[in-house]
Amino acid sequence: MAVPNTTDPESTTIAIVTIRIPCGADGDLVTDAEKRLSRTETIDDVTIDELNSIEPRLSATLITVEITVRWATAIGEEEIRNRLADVSGLELVRRIG
Repeated sequence: MAVPNTTDPESTTIAIVTIRIPCGADGDLVTDAEKRLSRTETIDDVTIDELNSIEPRLSATLITVEITVRWATAIGEEEIRNRLADVSGLELVRRIG
């Protein structure tokens, strides 16, 4: 019987990010942000846990959300930042962990 390795880092990450949602986007801001985050091939699964702020702009709205991201394998913080950078409209990664 195989013994699980408990020293591996988590394959789940909690982060706070700011994402730009264009004016006229389909659905509500949180749903649109979740869709944008989910479209990226490097992210396996994402859930928005909390909406922290809304900042209207001329052509888009910036929202800051707390997210839970699930990865297929455990990865480090630098790789997490690189994968989040692939998200269309991601303005800022405020916190990881």
